[in-house]
Amino acid sequence: MASCMTWLVPAAGRERDRLTDAIGRLAGEHAAPVFAPHVTLVDAFDGPEAEVARGLERLAAGAAPFEVSLAEFGHEPAYFRSLYLRADPSARLTALHEAGLRAWELDLPPYRPHLSLLYSDLPQDRKPAVMGALGMALPVTIRIDAAELWTDFRQDVARWHRVARVELSG
Repeated sequence: MASCMTWLVPAAGRERDRLTDAIGRLAGEHAAPVFAPHVTLVDAFDGPEAEVARGLERLAAGAAPFEVSLAEFGHEPAYFRSLYLRADPSARLTALHEAGLRAWELDLPPYRPHLSLLYSDLPQDRKPAVMGALGMALPVTIRIDAAELWTDFRQDVARWHRVARVELSG
């Protein structure tokens, strides 16, 4: 069994580059880890890597690339949700998430799609100023063109590794 998480990945281009730069800048300013921009599809769950990868392939089969609007900033007192952009829960995004829950027979808390900007224990009272200093105009619209499976990510971001990538080509 592996600790698994599935992501939806922004297509290469200007918006992904802007998000990558923002994540890198925030990581540098706050001694935090750097990670690739992604919208969480299904949050953390345990499962056999190969079986989860096959499920992701079935889930993404025939799915076409689509756009996600990141409409507002969010922050929480949780390390992996320290600072993020809330994704509008479109019908496509929600349907893919629900298909993932069915594929892996999961019962998770309600879906809150987001694109993380910072993993940190930054104090809550500092977060509004950090978000404001980003100078990021919202909404940001990204095109999702792939889904990925990542494992070994729970508490040590340096151990994350991609197990599978499925292009959305439908």
